[in-house]
Amino acid sequence: MGWFDARRRPREVDPRAALVEPIEQALRALGWVEGEVGAPRAVDSPFGLDEMPFEHWLAQVFLPRLHEARAGGQWPPRSDVAVAAHRNLDGQPDTQPLLRLLSQLDALINTRAG
Repeated sequence: MGWFDARRRPREVDPRAALVEPIEQALRALGWVEGEVGAPRAVDSPFGLDEMPFEHWLAQVFLPRLHEARAGGQWPPRSDVAVAAHRNLDGQPDTQPLLRLLSQLDALINTRAG
């Protein structure tokens, strides 16, 4: 086959998966995640709003689910986490990098779903 063998071509990186680490780092920079990321905490309300502060939901539910989605390649059909983040984190200092990353993730998920 010559110098190029299509079977050995590197797998394309899923751009959604590529955002998991930067999102985790942004959450760590805000002090909302420390130590290892565990299993997702169970919640009964959208974004856990009836059960915990939004920042805790991001760290204890959303981030672990992101890790699971990346590992299994199973992404939700739709995502509106950035909208919820903008509403719930409005006025909090230093959240802009996280908000940008969440907006990028939503756009990628929602584009692939459409």
